[in-house]
Amino acid sequence: MKLSKNGFEILQRVIAELEMERPDVLRLAFAKGLTESELIQEREKGEMANIEIPVSVIAKGDDIVLIKHLLIDKVQTQINDELLDKLIVSCIEQGLEIMNEELNQLTGADSYFFYLLEKHGIA
Repeated sequence: MKLSKNGFEILQRVIAELEMERPDVLRLAFAKGLTESELIQEREKGEMANIEIPVSVIAKGDDIVLIKHLLIDKVQTQINDELLDKLIVSCIEQGLEIMNEELNQLTGADSYFFYLLEKHGIA
Protein backbone atom coordinates (compact mmCIF):
# COMPACT_ATOMS: atom_id res chain seq x y z
CA MET A 1 0.00 0.00 0.00
CA LYS A 2 1.27 3.45 -0.87
CA LEU A 3 0.22 6.88 0.33
CA SER A 4 -0.17 9.87 -1.93
CA LYS A 5 2.56 12.51 -1.74
CA ASN A 6 0.12 14.85 -0.01
CA GLY A 7 -0.84 12.12 2.48
CA PHE A 8 2.84 11.46 3.21
CA GLU A 9 3.48 15.18 3.85
CA ILE A 10 0.56 15.32 6.27
CA LEU A 11 1.81 12.12 7.92
CA GLN A 12 5.20 13.75 8.52
CA ARG A 13 3.52 16.82 10.01
CA VAL A 14 1.35 14.75 12.38
CA ILE A 15 4.33 12.59 13.43
CA ALA A 16 6.24 15.75 14.34
CA GLU A 17 3.28 17.30 16.15
CA LEU A 18 2.39 14.23 18.21
CA GLU A 19 5.99 13.03 18.61
CA MET A 20 4.86 9.49 17.86
CA GLU A 21 6.21 6.69 15.70
CA ARG A 22 4.93 6.32 12.13
CA PRO A 23 2.98 3.05 12.73
CA ASP A 24 1.09 4.59 15.66
CA VAL A 25 0.14 7.67 13.63
CA LEU A 26 -0.95 5.48 10.70
CA ARG A 27 -3.22 3.48 13.02
CA LEU A 28 -4.67 6.73 14.44
CA ALA A 29 -5.24 8.06 10.92
CA PHE A 30 -6.93 4.80 9.90
CA ALA A 31 -9.24 4.94 12.92
CA LYS A 32 -10.11 8.60 12.24
CA GLY A 33 -10.76 7.89 8.58
CA LEU A 34 -12.94 4.89 9.38
CA THR A 35 -14.99 6.55 12.09
CA GLU A 36 -15.19 10.18 11.00
CA SER A 37 -15.50 9.92 7.21
CA GLU A 38 -18.98 9.87 5.76
CA LEU A 39 -17.97 7.88 2.69
CA ILE A 40 -15.04 5.56 2.18
CA GLN A 41 -14.11 4.79 -1.39
CA GLU A 42 -11.09 4.01 -3.49
CA ARG A 43 -8.79 6.97 -4.01
CA GLU A 44 -8.13 8.28 -7.47
CA LYS A 45 -4.69 7.56 -8.83
CA GLY A 46 -2.33 10.44 -8.26
CA GLU A 47 1.29 11.05 -7.49
CA MET A 48 2.37 8.49 -4.93
CA ALA A 49 5.00 8.81 -2.22
CA ASN A 50 7.95 6.48 -2.33
CA ILE A 51 6.92 4.66 0.86
CA GLU A 52 5.35 1.23 1.12
CA ILE A 53 3.01 0.58 4.06
CA PRO A 54 2.39 -3.07 4.88
CA VAL A 55 -1.15 -3.99 5.97
CA SER A 56 0.41 -5.45 9.12
CA VAL A 57 1.03 -1.89 10.34
CA ILE A 58 -2.75 -1.47 10.67
CA ALA A 59 -3.76 -5.01 11.60
CA LYS A 60 -2.18 -8.42 12.12
CA GLY A 61 -3.61 -11.92 12.11
CA ASP A 62 -7.26 -12.12 13.10
CA ASP A 63 -7.47 -8.33 13.37
CA ILE A 64 -7.43 -8.16 9.57
CA VAL A 65 -10.75 -10.03 9.54
CA LEU A 66 -12.16 -7.49 12.01
CA ILE A 67 -10.92 -4.57 9.88
CA LYS A 68 -12.40 -6.17 6.77
CA HIS A 69 -15.80 -6.53 8.42
CA LEU A 70 -15.72 -2.98 9.77
CA LEU A 71 -15.05 -1.79 6.22
CA ILE A 72 -17.77 -4.06 4.78
CA ASP A 73 -20.20 -2.54 7.28
CA LYS A 74 -19.12 0.99 6.33
CA VAL A 75 -19.23 0.53 2.52
CA GLN A 76 -22.18 -1.89 2.59
CA THR A 77 -20.73 -4.31 0.05
CA GLN A 78 -18.47 -7.35 -0.03
CA ILE A 79 -14.79 -6.65 -0.62
CA ASN A 80 -11.91 -8.79 -1.81
CA ASP A 81 -8.31 -8.58 -0.55
CA GLU A 82 -7.23 -6.15 -3.29
CA LEU A 83 -10.11 -3.79 -2.51
CA LEU A 84 -9.40 -4.20 1.21
CA ASP A 85 -5.90 -2.77 0.74
CA LYS A 86 -7.27 0.14 -1.30
CA LEU A 87 -9.95 0.92 1.30
CA ILE A 88 -7.43 0.77 4.15
CA VAL A 89 -5.25 3.31 2.33
CA SER A 90 -8.32 5.43 1.66
CA CYS A 91 -9.19 5.42 5.37
CA ILE A 92 -5.61 6.40 6.23
CA GLU A 93 -5.60 9.21 3.66
CA GLN A 94 -8.99 10.53 4.80
CA GLY A 95 -7.90 10.29 8.43
CA LEU A 96 -4.74 12.23 7.67
CA GLU A 97 -6.78 14.92 5.94
CA ILE A 98 -9.04 15.19 9.00
CA MET A 99 -5.98 15.41 11.24
CA ASN A 100 -4.49 18.11 9.01
CA GLU A 101 -7.71 20.16 9.21
CA GLU A 102 -7.71 19.79 13.00
CA LEU A 103 -4.08 20.92 13.16
CA ASN A 104 -4.85 23.94 10.99
CA GLN A 105 -7.58 25.01 13.43
CA LEU A 106 -5.26 25.01 16.45
CA THR A 107 -3.42 28.12 17.58
CA GLY A 108 0.34 27.96 17.98
CA ALA A 109 0.01 27.44 21.74
CA ASP A 110 -2.44 24.52 21.46
CA SER A 111 -1.23 20.94 21.65
CA TYR A 112 -2.73 18.53 19.13
CA PHE A 113 -2.24 15.68 21.59
CA PHE A 114 -4.32 17.45 24.26
CA TYR A 115 -6.86 18.47 21.61
CA LEU A 116 -7.36 14.80 20.68
CA LEU A 117 -7.68 13.76 24.32
CA GLU A 118 -10.29 16.44 24.94
CA LYS A 119 -12.20 15.82 21.70
CA HIS A 120 -12.53 12.11 22.36
CA GLY A 121 -13.45 12.55 26.03
CA ILE A 122 -10.28 11.08 27.50
CA ALA A 123 -9.15 14.16 29.42
